[in-house]
Amino acid sequence: MRMRSLSAAQATVFPSRSATDLTLSPTTLGMFGLSPAFLTPLQLSVDPIWFVVVAVVVFGLGAIIAPLVALALRKTRSPTPAKRDQLDRLVADGYAPGRVHVDGDADRVEVSLRGPPGRRSLLLSTAVFDAIDESTATALLAAELARGRYLYLEYRALAAASVIGLATGMFGGLVSFADGLFLIAVAALGLFWAGRRLQFAADRAAAGQVGSEALAAAFETVAARRGVDPEPATWRTWFEVQPPLGQRIARLRDRS
Repeated sequence: MRMRSLSAAQATVFPSRSATDLTLSPTTLGMFGLSPAFLTPLQLSVDPIWFVVVAVVVFGLGAIIAPLVALALRKTRSPTPAKRDQLDRLVADGYAPGRVHVDGDADRVEVSLRGPPGRRSLLLSTAVFDAIDESTATALLAAELARGRYLYLEYRALAAASVIGLATGMFGGLVSFADGLFLIAVAALGLFWAGRRLQFAADRAAAGQVGSEALAAAFETVAARRGVDPEPATWRTWFEVQPPLGQRIARLRDRS
Protein backbone atom coordinates (compact mmCIF):
# COMPACT_ATOMS: atom_id res chain seq x y z
CA MET A 1 0.00 0.00 0.00
CA ARG A 2 2.82 2.40 0.83
CA MET A 3 4.47 1.65 -2.51
CA ARG A 4 1.24 2.37 -4.35
CA SER A 5 0.76 5.65 -2.46
CA LEU A 6 4.31 6.69 -3.28
CA SER A 7 3.81 5.86 -6.94
CA ALA A 8 0.64 7.93 -7.01
CA ALA A 9 2.46 10.90 -5.50
CA GLN A 10 5.29 10.56 -8.00
CA ALA A 11 2.80 10.43 -10.84
CA THR A 12 1.25 13.66 -9.56
CA VAL A 13 4.53 15.53 -9.27
CA PHE A 14 6.45 13.94 -12.14
CA PRO A 15 4.09 13.10 -15.01
CA SER A 16 4.92 10.52 -17.62
CA ARG A 17 7.73 11.44 -20.03
CA SER A 18 5.51 10.46 -22.89
CA ALA A 19 3.03 13.25 -22.08
CA THR A 20 2.86 16.01 -24.58
CA ASP A 21 1.90 18.85 -22.19
CA LEU A 22 3.05 19.45 -18.66
CA THR A 23 0.00 20.43 -16.63
CA LEU A 24 0.58 21.31 -12.99
CA SER A 25 -2.47 21.30 -10.78
CA PRO A 26 -2.89 23.76 -7.89
CA THR A 27 -2.24 20.85 -5.50
CA THR A 28 1.09 20.08 -7.20
CA LEU A 29 2.11 23.75 -7.18
CA GLY A 30 1.28 23.88 -3.48
CA MET A 31 3.71 21.06 -2.80
CA PHE A 32 6.50 23.38 -4.11
CA GLY A 33 5.18 26.46 -2.34
CA LEU A 34 4.16 28.10 -5.65
CA SER A 35 0.94 29.84 -6.53
CA PRO A 36 -0.76 29.48 -9.95
CA ALA A 37 0.02 33.14 -10.70
CA PHE A 38 3.74 32.25 -10.73
CA LEU A 39 3.38 30.50 -14.08
CA THR A 40 1.18 33.18 -15.71
CA PRO A 41 3.00 34.18 -18.93
CA LEU A 42 4.05 37.79 -19.33
CA GLN A 43 2.11 39.23 -22.24
CA LEU A 44 2.81 42.57 -23.88
CA SER A 45 0.08 43.91 -26.10
CA VAL A 46 1.01 46.58 -28.65
CA ASP A 47 -1.67 48.32 -30.67
CA PRO A 48 -0.92 47.83 -34.40
CA ILE A 49 -1.62 51.51 -34.97
CA TRP A 50 1.72 52.27 -33.30
CA PHE A 51 3.51 50.23 -35.94
CA VAL A 52 1.82 52.41 -38.57
CA VAL A 53 2.82 55.62 -36.77
CA VAL A 54 6.42 54.48 -36.38
CA ALA A 55 6.63 53.39 -40.03
CA VAL A 56 5.30 56.74 -41.28
CA VAL A 57 7.55 58.82 -39.02
CA VAL A 58 10.69 56.79 -39.70
CA PHE A 59 10.17 56.69 -43.47
CA GLY A 60 9.19 60.37 -43.66
CA LEU A 61 12.16 61.55 -41.62
CA GLY A 62 14.46 59.22 -43.49
CA ALA A 63 13.36 60.66 -46.83
CA ILE A 64 14.28 64.15 -45.60
CA ILE A 65 17.40 63.33 -43.61
CA ALA A 66 18.97 60.83 -46.02
CA PRO A 67 19.80 63.51 -48.65
CA LEU A 68 21.48 65.57 -45.93
CA VAL A 69 23.55 62.58 -44.87
CA ALA A 70 24.49 61.92 -48.49
CA LEU A 71 25.46 65.57 -48.87
CA ALA A 72 27.65 65.41 -45.76
CA LEU A 73 29.47 62.41 -47.22
CA ARG A 74 30.13 64.12 -50.54
CA LYS A 75 33.29 66.09 -51.16
CA THR A 76 32.06 69.66 -51.54
CA ARG A 77 33.32 73.11 -50.72
CA SER A 78 31.87 76.49 -49.95
CA PRO A 79 31.65 78.91 -52.87
CA THR A 80 34.41 81.43 -53.24
CA PRO A 81 33.43 85.10 -52.86
CA ALA A 82 33.46 85.42 -56.65
CA LYS A 83 31.19 82.36 -57.04
CA ARG A 84 28.88 83.68 -54.34
CA ASP A 85 28.56 87.00 -56.16
CA GLN A 86 27.87 85.11 -59.38
CA LEU A 87 25.21 83.04 -57.64
CA ASP A 88 23.51 86.17 -56.32
CA ARG A 89 23.33 87.45 -59.90
CA LEU A 90 21.91 84.16 -61.17
CA VAL A 91 19.09 83.88 -58.65
CA ALA A 92 16.03 85.46 -60.23
CA ASP A 93 14.33 86.62 -57.02
CA GLY A 94 17.54 87.63 -55.30
CA TYR A 95 17.30 84.88 -52.67
CA ALA A 96 19.56 81.88 -52.21
CA PRO A 97 19.96 79.67 -49.14
CA GLY A 98 22.78 80.65 -46.84
CA ARG A 99 24.21 77.14 -46.98
CA VAL A 100 25.65 76.55 -50.43
CA HIS A 101 27.78 73.54 -51.35
CA VAL A 102 29.75 73.39 -54.58
CA ASP A 103 30.59 70.03 -56.09
CA GLY A 104 33.70 69.78 -58.22
CA ASP A 105 31.93 68.05 -61.15
CA ALA A 106 32.59 70.24 -64.17
CA ASP A 107 30.45 68.18 -66.58
CA ARG A 108 27.24 67.21 -64.79
CA VAL A 109 24.77 70.03 -64.18
CA GLU A 110 23.27 69.66 -60.71
CA VAL A 111 21.01 72.05 -58.84
CA SER A 112 19.25 70.57 -55.83
CA LEU A 113 17.92 71.63 -52.46
CA ARG A 114 18.54 69.47 -49.40
CA GLY A 115 17.12 69.60 -45.90
CA PRO A 116 13.88 70.81 -44.27
CA PRO A 117 12.49 74.36 -44.47
CA GLY A 118 14.58 76.78 -42.49
CA ARG A 119 17.60 74.50 -42.82
CA ARG A 120 17.90 74.35 -46.58
CA SER A 121 21.19 73.63 -48.27
CA LEU A 122 21.75 74.27 -51.96
CA LEU A 123 23.99 71.86 -53.85
CA LEU A 124 25.50 73.12 -57.08
CA SER A 125 27.99 71.53 -59.41
CA THR A 126 30.83 73.55 -60.87
CA ALA A 127 29.21 73.13 -64.28
CA VAL A 128 26.39 75.46 -63.19
CA PHE A 129 28.90 78.29 -62.99
CA ASP A 130 31.24 77.41 -65.83
CA ALA A 131 29.63 75.08 -68.38
CA ILE A 132 26.21 76.59 -69.13
CA ASP A 133 25.08 80.09 -69.98
CA GLU A 134 23.68 82.32 -67.28
CA SER A 135 20.11 82.28 -68.60
CA THR A 136 20.02 78.47 -68.30
CA ALA A 137 21.53 78.56 -64.81
CA THR A 138 19.04 81.22 -63.73
CA ALA A 139 16.11 79.16 -64.99
CA LEU A 140 17.31 75.99 -63.25
CA LEU A 141 17.82 77.84 -59.97
CA ALA A 142 14.37 79.39 -60.23
CA ALA A 143 12.80 75.97 -60.77
CA GLU A 144 14.56 74.34 -57.81
CA LEU A 145 13.97 77.22 -55.42
CA ALA A 146 10.29 77.25 -56.39
CA ARG A 147 10.08 73.56 -55.47
CA GLY A 148 11.45 74.49 -52.08
CA ARG A 149 8.95 77.31 -51.56
CA TYR A 150 6.06 75.04 -52.52
CA LEU A 151 7.36 72.36 -50.11
CA TYR A 152 7.37 69.81 -52.90
CA LEU A 153 10.30 67.92 -51.37
CA GLU A 154 8.43 67.49 -48.08
CA TYR A 155 5.18 66.57 -49.80
CA ARG A 156 6.90 63.87 -51.83
CA ALA A 157 8.28 62.32 -48.64
CA LEU A 158 4.87 62.58 -46.94
CA ALA A 159 3.07 60.93 -49.84
CA ALA A 160 5.46 57.99 -49.92
CA ALA A 161 5.35 57.64 -46.12
CA SER A 162 1.54 57.60 -46.19
CA VAL A 163 1.49 54.72 -48.65
CA ILE A 164 4.04 52.87 -46.52
CA GLY A 165 1.85 53.49 -43.47
CA LEU A 166 -1.21 52.01 -45.18
CA ALA A 167 0.79 48.95 -46.21
CA THR A 168 2.03 48.53 -42.63
CA GLY A 169 -1.53 48.76 -41.33
CA MET A 170 -2.68 46.14 -43.80
CA PHE A 171 0.03 43.68 -42.81
CA GLY A 172 -0.55 44.56 -39.15
CA GLY A 173 -4.13 43.40 -39.38
CA LEU A 174 -5.85 46.78 -39.04
CA VAL A 175 -7.69 46.16 -42.30
CA SER A 176 -8.22 43.09 -44.41
CA PHE A 177 -5.81 42.36 -47.23
CA ALA A 178 -8.38 43.14 -49.93
CA ASP A 179 -9.47 46.40 -48.29
CA GLY A 180 -5.83 47.33 -47.69
CA LEU A 181 -4.90 46.91 -51.33
CA PHE A 182 -7.87 49.04 -52.34
CA LEU A 183 -6.94 51.79 -49.87
CA ILE A 184 -3.32 51.76 -50.98
CA ALA A 185 -4.30 52.05 -54.64
CA VAL A 186 -6.74 54.90 -54.02
CA ALA A 187 -4.37 56.76 -51.69
CA ALA A 188 -1.40 56.36 -54.04
CA LEU A 189 -3.34 57.62 -57.05
CA GLY A 190 -4.69 60.61 -55.11
CA LEU A 191 -1.46 61.55 -53.35
CA PHE A 192 0.69 61.14 -56.44
CA TRP A 193 -1.78 63.16 -58.54
CA ALA A 194 -1.61 65.99 -55.99
CA GLY A 195 2.19 65.77 -56.01
CA ARG A 196 2.31 66.20 -59.78
CA ARG A 197 -0.01 69.20 -59.52
CA LEU A 198 2.30 70.69 -56.91
CA GLN A 199 5.31 70.25 -59.21
CA PHE A 200 3.44 71.91 -62.06
CA ALA A 201 2.54 74.81 -59.76
CA ALA A 202 6.21 75.24 -58.84
CA ASP A 203 7.12 75.22 -62.54
CA ARG A 204 4.54 77.93 -63.22
CA ALA A 205 5.97 80.05 -60.40
CA ALA A 206 9.48 79.67 -61.83
CA ALA A 207 8.22 80.42 -65.33
CA GLY A 208 6.69 83.61 -63.98
CA GLN A 209 10.20 84.75 -63.08
CA VAL A 210 12.24 83.64 -66.08
CA GLY A 211 9.65 82.88 -68.77
CA SER A 212 8.07 79.57 -69.81
CA GLU A 213 10.19 79.16 -72.94
CA ALA A 214 13.43 79.90 -71.08
CA LEU A 215 12.60 77.31 -68.42
CA ALA A 216 11.61 74.67 -70.98
CA ALA A 217 14.83 75.31 -72.92
CA ALA A 218 16.88 75.00 -69.71
CA PHE A 219 15.32 71.60 -68.97
CA GLU A 220 16.13 70.47 -72.51
CA THR A 221 19.72 71.69 -72.17
CA VAL A 222 20.28 69.65 -69.02
CA ALA A 223 18.68 66.57 -70.58
CA ALA A 224 20.91 66.90 -73.66
CA ARG A 225 24.04 67.21 -71.51
CA ARG A 226 23.04 64.04 -69.68
CA GLY A 227 22.36 62.23 -72.95
CA VAL A 228 18.69 61.50 -72.27
CA ASP A 229 15.47 62.34 -74.06
CA PRO A 230 12.76 63.97 -71.92
CA GLU A 231 10.07 61.32 -71.50
CA PRO A 232 6.43 62.23 -72.10
CA ALA A 233 3.57 61.20 -69.83
CA THR A 234 2.45 57.57 -70.09
CA TRP A 235 0.14 55.33 -68.10
CA ARG A 236 2.97 54.85 -65.60
CA THR A 237 2.77 58.56 -64.77
CA TRP A 238 -0.38 57.85 -62.73
CA PHE A 239 1.78 55.94 -60.26
CA GLU A 240 4.51 58.58 -59.96
CA VAL A 241 4.63 61.61 -57.69
CA GLN A 242 7.23 63.27 -59.94
CA PRO A 243 5.92 64.07 -63.43
CA PRO A 244 8.28 63.14 -66.27
CA LEU A 245 10.45 65.93 -67.62
CA GLY A 246 8.90 65.74 -71.07
CA GLN A 247 5.46 66.44 -69.62
CA ARG A 248 6.78 69.40 -67.65
CA ILE A 249 8.39 70.83 -70.79
CA ALA A 250 5.22 70.31 -72.83
CA ARG A 251 3.09 72.11 -70.24
CA LEU A 252 5.53 75.02 -70.15
CA ARG A 253 5.48 75.26 -73.95
CA ASP A 254 1.66 75.28 -73.90
CA ARG A 255 1.82 78.32 -71.65
CA SER A 256 4.27 80.27 -73.80
